[in-house]
Amino acid sequence: MRLLQLLALTLFTGSFSFAQVATCDGIRYESFTYTPSATTGILFGNATTIGGNNQDLYLDFYEPTGDMAAERPLVIVAFGGSFISGTRQDMQWMCEYYTAMGYTAATIDYRLYDGPLIPLPDSVAMTEEVLMAVSDMKAAIRFFKEDAATVNNYGIDTNNIFVGGISAGAIVASHVALLDSNDVLEPYIVPLLNANGGWTGNSSANTQYTDNVRGLLNFSGALRNAGYIDANDPPLFSVHDDGDNVVPYGSGAASVVGFPIINMEGSLLMDQEAQNVGVNTELITFPGTGHVSYFQGSQAIADSVLWESTSFLYDIICPQYANTQELSNVDGVTIAPNPAETEFTVSWSAEEVRSIELVDAMGNVLIQEVTSGDAQSLNVSSLAPGVYFVRLISGNGISVQSVQKL
Repeated sequence: MRLLQLLALTLFTGSFSFAQVATCDGIRYESFTYTPSATTGILFGNATTIGGNNQDLYLDFYEPTGDMAAERPLVIVAFGGSFISGTRQDMQWMCEYYTAMGYTAATIDYRLYDGPLIPLPDSVAMTEEVLMAVSDMKAAIRFFKEDAATVNNYGIDTNNIFVGGISAGAIVASHVALLDSNDVLEPYIVPLLNANGGWTGNSSANTQYTDNVRGLLNFSGALRNAGYIDANDPPLFSVHDDGDNVVPYGSGAASVVGFPIINMEGSLLMDQEAQNVGVNTELITFPGTGHVSYFQGSQAIADSVLWESTSFLYDIICPQYANTQELSNVDGVTIAPNPAETEFTVSWSAEEVRSIELVDAMGNVLIQEVTSGDAQSLNVSSLAPGVYFVRLISGNGISVQSVQKL
């Protein structure tokens, strides 16, 4: 069940133009059309762990069976486990979800902490562990870019590589996507970075290829400092429990086996900083305690979160087709008038709505209103003509979604 509802609104006499991606056809990436096919155990790097052990790094690659497209977007994901446990196979289900919608996906190894756990590692040791894992994910990105430039076994659109993860894996992906040489590091981090290959890392030798990505899928992750985010960073999509006691939603200590280890800044502050500097960002908040609760209970909620992440990706990859299904009265939601010239009203009956947002085709939030009752009017007289989207945020923290064909 898709719980994020975007209602397309037309303002008179306007249109957008978009860069064309070959696989964008208004259908792919919007429905479960494909059967996933996996190639497992692909070597992409090698490095030394924090405990001094040599480790080969492998990934599992997923693609639509029988797909003839020459260049496909890629989502690279990393597993959770507090940097002390977990395997790449833990993310098979997520890779299969994205692949069924037409993406390619890869789940990767990264080096886990293999030093002593008694006493627990301090913040310096865990910072170095994160940097090692970041190096490993960067090597996976370069692996696919090198393949595309040479033998092209995997058919990747290197302009549309996204990284993501859950918990520890999201911490890794967040630093890969958002930390770069333009950022000011805390002094103690600089020697740790230099000792582990610098900005490229030391997990593979093919550093002639870049490790930049198109976007980030952050499922309950964090940054050491949300101030790393600047205007040149890629879009980020985040989901987080606001009472998370493992990885902070705001500012606080990230924990290993229940013990606080290192202060970090989570999805709330990341989303706020991204808004401050003009980076496209979306945050879904689940109220109450829990860590990654949305993937541990109702399958419908888990599916809705993943579906919303695909909507976020789709708007980046295929903005010319984003949200083009027809809307008349879906799930009890209506827009009138539509098209609108100066003002429109959204009304709903399916569930309580906490707030409403007007979003442009690039994902930028233009208007935000707290709602009461079962209807909300928005004044759009100051906006340029074009296609916009209405996002309804329900009382349980999940958005509800339907769309109009223009």
